[in-house]
Amino acid sequence: MPKLEKYEVQENRLWYDVEVTEEQYEEFKKAEKNDDEFPEWVWDLDWDLTNSKPGSDDIIYIKCKQ
Repeated sequence: MPKLEKYEVQENRLWYDVEVTEEQYEEFKKAEKNDDEFPEWVWDLDWDLTNSKPGSDDIIYIKCKQ
């Protein structure tokens, strides 16, 4: 039986804040300015959700599937 395939992407928008030390702020600012990787400690912070926007669905394509 012939089939169609649909590829869909869902995007949620979430904003988070976190307090950091002056030293962390300066280290992050330096990395950001130089387009360097984020410091490793950034991923370990306890971020607080401050704003969100519900997801939206974008259909990328619908095509015949063989």
